[in-house]
Amino acid sequence: MAALETIIQQLEEALEATPENHPERAGRLHSLGAGYGNRYRRTGAEADLEKAIRQFEEALKATPEDHPDRARRLQDLGIGYGDRYLITRAEADLKRAIQQFEKAIKAMPENHPEKAGRLHDLGAGYHKRYQRMGAEADLEKAIQQFEEALEATPEDHPERAGRLHSLGVGYGNRYQRMGAEADLERAIQQFEEALNATPGDHPERAGRLHSLGAGYRDKYLRTGAVADLEKAIRQLEEALSHSSSPILDRLRPSRDLLILYTTAERWLLAYQVAFTAVSLIALLTPQSLDHSDKQHLLIEVNGLASEAAAIALMAEQSPYEAIRLLELGRGVIIGSLNDMRVDISDLQDKYPLLAQEFIKLRDRLDAPARQIAQSTAVTHQVNQRYDAGQKLERLLKDIRDLPGFSRFLLAPSEAEIKAAAASGPIVVINVSDHRCDALIVETSELRTLRLSQLHSSDIRTRAAELTNPESLSTQLLEWLWDTIAKPVLDVLGLTNSPGSRWPRIWWIPTGPVAKFPIHAAGYHSRGSDTVLDRVISSYTSSIRGIIQGRQNRAKTKAVPKPGKAVLVGMKELRFAPQEINKLERHCGSMHLRVCKPRPCQSDVLAALDDCDIFHFAGHGVTDAKDPSNSYLKLYDGPLAVKSLFGINLHNRKPFLAYLSACGTGQIAHEELIDEGLHLIAAC
Repeated sequence: MAALETIIQQLEEALEATPENHPERAGRLHSLGAGYGNRYRRTGAEADLEKAIRQFEEALKATPEDHPDRARRLQDLGIGYGDRYLITRAEADLKRAIQQFEKAIKAMPENHPEKAGRLHDLGAGYHKRYQRMGAEADLEKAIQQFEEALEATPEDHPERAGRLHSLGVGYGNRYQRMGAEADLERAIQQFEEALNATPGDHPERAGRLHSLGAGYRDKYLRTGAVADLEKAIRQLEEALSHSSSPILDRLRPSRDLLILYTTAERWLLAYQVAFTAVSLIALLTPQSLDHSDKQHLLIEVNGLASEAAAIALMAEQSPYEAIRLLELGRGVIIGSLNDMRVDISDLQDKYPLLAQEFIKLRDRLDAPARQIAQSTAVTHQVNQRYDAGQKLERLLKDIRDLPGFSRFLLAPSEAEIKAAAASGPIVVINVSDHRCDALIVETSELRTLRLSQLHSSDIRTRAAELTNPESLSTQLLEWLWDTIAKPVLDVLGLTNSPGSRWPRIWWIPTGPVAKFPIHAAGYHSRGSDTVLDRVISSYTSSIRGIIQGRQNRAKTKAVPKPGKAVLVGMKELRFAPQEINKLERHCGSMHLRVCKPRPCQSDVLAALDDCDIFHFAGHGVTDAKDPSNSYLKLYDGPLAVKSLFGINLHNRKPFLAYLSACGTGQIAHEELIDEGLHLIAAC
């Protein structure tokens, strides 16, 4: 990676020194685009992909129609559009990619040595369109292009393995569609040849192992031959453990492995796979990646942590092990943000130089990635983030070698988890197709309560119904009581309304359970058979968040000057102005400085910069496509989750936010629900 960084830097310097009308400018633009494209494929940073496309577009504009390199530049631009399509799923990008590939083939002689590569990429374009639209004609076109590309590729060509693999994927897709055994055999043959031609340390080896393993799995499902099952497992296990391959390519086969092991009830082997996979999730999203890039990658591992925790329990592992897997594999983005913002006063007291370096790197990575018009400015920012991420990894290793800091920014230990329940039990509701459990944390012990009346299929059905506001009925609240709340409260001995001192519970729902109002569960027409009549409920996304929040509060120093309260009310809401006026009077009696900014983005953000209390009375909107774009509605536009994360309100301690608005704790994106990216978390 360091060599690639050096090459990119040299290419940037060369381009900067090249006049606009220089005959070599187009070539240098293209080379720089290729550098950015390579880095995108290594890190997953979308900003690099955008820069690559921009350089390729400029290079193509500066390339004459009859230039010998025009076909290559068309091709690389098509690859860029194709890669962007995989992120955005914008049909326009896929269409552009195919158009560039078709133009590239037309722009080169019939016997050109790079013709095979052009044919292959065109086949890949058709294949992507088949995956999107499902048209059989596109699949046949893809296979035809792959076959022609392979036929034109010499035996010793370095790209032959990749082209064999692509053809195998085409045959495999046709088998899935048509069911012809001959296609399955052809797919396996291509995958085997591709793997034989792939060096042991090649970064694409895990992906090819996965394909071969999936092929043998399909053959086993067809024939029932145990030998095929064992071959499938062997390939998939090797793919998961292949350290030279990208993390995502190693994680993908874990899903297939888990299905094979759990179906056969080989729980200990399934647990070992699950542990390895969850341990890789943190490596999937390094600190140098922007939050939007992290979200795109984490969609791939949606639900893996909950499945891993359930498998651990089926393998008779301890409740702590199940909780640890959930802490490692859920709330990855929020966790990384909290890590960057954790109180480090102990480190500052004992090792001030290391603390100073940590703060410098933290601030560089914690700053929101901004859209900058100048290409050089964007490039500098991305380079800085990557460099800071690498330095931070090395610094954390050094800090953890110091006495008393061995667990600095690591998942909490069992003792720390128990201590987190000092003010009341913590109840993690974990759901999977294997089993549903309440993992109960108390200061004296961790224990598992199997929720025998709760089933993942019922949860999914009822969660889907919640899109209709009328579905929030007494029947739903009674179901939540019977399946979750009552069993938990009974085990905790909370069977009646308390006296003067109310007990408190922290609920941590996982997956689709996060959509349900557990605090309101019960039979509200009779006695005290409701959660509201027995406990005070709080929600949090992780135990680690509880621990860090308490550590920060414990180390908060008294602020000598009066605190500041920012009050924002949207006048079009009937009672919002009255709400704000009452609060203003209360703040005055508490000797708080009241600030009532105009309900506009710049004014509110500026006011929040140094406030202690933030109260918003207005509308909240949940973004179903990107939870970081969920927002509070202001007069001149949205105040989004990502903007609130960017100003780091948690740095102002103590800080209280009260959002009197709808949807502030909701995540509508099904595949990112465990990330906890909502307005409440941002405040």
